[in-house]
Amino acid sequence: MVAVGTLALLAAPTLRAQGALPVPVPVRVTGVVRDAATARAIADAEVLVITGDTLRLRSDARGTWSARVPATGELRVVARRLGYAPATRRWSTDAAARATLVLSLDAVPQSLDQTVVTAARRPQRLADAVTTIEVVTRAEIERTGAADLANVLLEQTGIQLQGGHPSGAGVMLQGLSSERVLVLLDGQPVTGRIGGTLDLARIPTAMVERVEVVKGPQSTLYGTDAMGGVINIITRTPARGTSALTLGTTLGSQDRRDGTLSLALGRGAYGSQLDVQRRHVFMTPGRASGDGALSDRTDGALKLRWRPDSSRSLEANVLALDERQRWRTGTFFGFADNRQLNARVSGAWVRGRHRVAPTVSLSDFENVARTSTLALPIAGDTGRRQHQRTAQAELLYDARLGARGTHVLTLGTQLRRDAIEGERVTGGARSLLLVEPFTQLEWAPTSRLAVVPGARLSHSAQWGSRLTPRLAARWRASERLTLRASAGEGFRVPDFKELYMFFTNTNAGYAVIGDSALRPESSRNASLGAEWTWAAGFVRAQLFHNRYRGFIETRPVTQPGEAPVFRYANVDDGMTQGVDMETGLLVGGWRVDAGYGALRTRDRTTGLPLLGRPAHSGRVALARTLPFGVRTSVTTVATGRTPMERDSTGRVSSWRDAFVRIDARLARRFTTGMELVVGADNLLNALPAAWAGFTGRHVYTALSWNVGQSTPR
Repeated sequence: MVAVGTLALLAAPTLRAQGALPVPVPVRVTGVVRDAATARAIADAEVLVITGDTLRLRSDARGTWSARVPATGELRVVARRLGYAPATRRWSTDAAARATLVLSLDAVPQSLDQTVVTAARRPQRLADAVTTIEVVTRAEIERTGAADLANVLLEQTGIQLQGGHPSGAGVMLQGLSSERVLVLLDGQPVTGRIGGTLDLARIPTAMVERVEVVKGPQSTLYGTDAMGGVINIITRTPARGTSALTLGTTLGSQDRRDGTLSLALGRGAYGSQLDVQRRHVFMTPGRASGDGALSDRTDGALKLRWRPDSSRSLEANVLALDERQRWRTGTFFGFADNRQLNARVSGAWVRGRHRVAPTVSLSDFENVARTSTLALPIAGDTGRRQHQRTAQAELLYDARLGARGTHVLTLGTQLRRDAIEGERVTGGARSLLLVEPFTQLEWAPTSRLAVVPGARLSHSAQWGSRLTPRLAARWRASERLTLRASAGEGFRVPDFKELYMFFTNTNAGYAVIGDSALRPESSRNASLGAEWTWAAGFVRAQLFHNRYRGFIETRPVTQPGEAPVFRYANVDDGMTQGVDMETGLLVGGWRVDAGYGALRTRDRTTGLPLLGRPAHSGRVALARTLPFGVRTSVTTVATGRTPMERDSTGRVSSWRDAFVRIDARLARRFTTGMELVVGADNLLNALPAAWAGFTGRHVYTALSWNVGQSTPR
C-alpha cells in the first residue's frame, strides 16, 4: 500500500534586517518514491534534493521523504534505488511547497547488484556469479497472473514444460528431461516425483519471492539430479519495520476459484511471513482435456527469521500442501490424493572473514491413487499408496583468503537419506544413504577475473563412490561486457522406480521391473556465455554442449511372442547442444523482454534426434503503464513442432504441433490498497495437438486488498 505524505507550507513573509538583503524563510517539501509499474512505495531509495546545496535523504518504508529548502528558485530531485533506473524531476520551490512530489522509478530488466544464492551456495551479487544465472523476480511472477510455478516457468526462455498425467508438469533444461533437473526450496531438495517428474503445478506462487535458474550440470555443488540444472525457489521474507495484510481472490474460466491470505510482520530483528492459498480449477496437470478434470489444492507456508545484525541469522520455514485431483479416461475416473510437507531450519554465523552455515531439512510426499466408474472414489477403497521422504543435513563453511579477502574457499558436506514405501517397490520399502563432501575455490587474481575449480565426492553403499569435478571462470572484459565459461561433469543416482520397481499391467499385458545393479548416469558439459549490460537493459547469450552416457531407460528382455517384460538399464548415450539468447530493455516507457532458444539433440546408437525436444522456442514480453495508472503486459511464447514417437523404421510417426500462446493482462492499483486485474492466457485459443496439458483459452479476474503499516527502520 502506498502511503502518500502531505505537504504543509511553512513559509512566512520574507524577513528583512535593516540594511540587509531579504532572507527567504525555508519551506518544507515532501515527496514519495514509487514503482512505475506497480505504483507501490519504494523504501530505502536515495533521494538527492538539489538547490544551491545538495541534501541526501532516504525514503522510509512508506516511500516518503521530507526536507526543508530555501523558498527561492528551482528545485531538482533525483531518486535512485538498486534495481531501478534513476529518475530526475524539476519543480519551482513555490510549486513544490504546495503539492506532494511524486517520482516514479522504472525497474531495470536486470539488476546486477541484486543478491543471488544458487550459483555459489552463498549470497553474492548477480554480477559476480561465475555461471550464468537467470532470476524470475516477484514482479515478473505477478505479471503472469499464474497461481502455480509451472505456468510461471512456461514463459521463460529455454525452459520447456514436460510430463503427462498423473506425473504432472515438470521442466526440461538444455534438452535434459525433468528427472535430471533438481528443484530446490530455499536451497533444499524437494521430493515427490511421480514417474520421475516433480509436478511444479503443486508449488503455489503466493509464497515465492523469486526463482533462480542455473542451466547445465551443477552436481559439484548440489549432487544428484542436477545434471540438467537447478531451479531454486526462494520464499518471501518481510522487510524490517513493516507489517502488511493482503487478501486476494481470483475467478476465471474452467471454474477457477482461488483465494489467498498473506500476513507479513517485521519488528526489529524478527520477521515472519505467512501465506495461505486455496486453489480450485477444472483442469488437471499433464492432461489436455478438461472432461471430468478437477484440481483442489490447499497450502500454507510460514517463514520465521531472526537477524539481530549482519553477523548472525536464524531462519525456519515450512510448506504444507493438500491436493485432490480427478481426471477421466474412457469410462473410468482416476483420483490422486497428494500431501506435501517441506520444512527447513538454517543458520548463518559470520566472524571476520569466516562464515558457517548449518542446515537441516525434510521433504515428505504421500500419493494415494484410486479408480472408479463414478465421479467419486469407491467407499472404503484405500487405493494404491506411495510414500517418499528426503532428509538432509549439511554444513557449509566459507573463508575469504588473501590480503584483501578477494579469494573465497568453500567447504561443505551433505548427509542425505532418501526413502520410499509402496506396493510397487520390491520388499515394500527401500532407502538410500548418500554422504557427499565438496569444495570449491573462487580465485580472483584481479578485479576482472575469477577462476573457480571445484569437486564433489559422493558415496553410497549401493553403487560406491563418484568424483564430480568442475571448472568455471568469469572475465569482465569491460564495464559492460562479461564473459563466462565452464566445463564439468554431472551425475544422477538411479531412483527407486528404476532400482526396485515391480509393476504388472494386466489389462495391457506387460510388466516393468527394476534393476538393483544400475549405475549412476553421467554427463559432461561445456558452456560459454557473454553478457552485455547497460543502465536500461542487457543482452545475454549462452552456448552449451552436453555429452551424456548411461542414461537409464527400459529395454525388452522377453522373446517375440512372449508377454512383453521391460527392465531398466543403462542404455542411452548421446548429446544435446544449442544456444539460449535473451534481452531486456526499456524503450520509450515500454519494458521489453525477449528470448530465443535453439536445440539440437542426437542419440548415439540410432543417430536420430531425441523425442520430445523442440528445436526452436522463443518469447516476447511487453509491459507498460498506461494513462490512469493502468498497467498492461502482453507475452507471446512460441514452441516449435516437436517429434514425439517413431515407427519400427525409426521415422517420426507422431508430432506435437507448434504452439504460439499469447497471454495478456491489465491491472490497476487504487489508493485504497485495492488492485483489480483482468487477464487471459492463450488469448487466441490456439489448440495444438499432442500437448501434455491444457492449452485452451483461460480468462480470469483478480481482486486484492492490501492493508499495510510501516514503522521507521
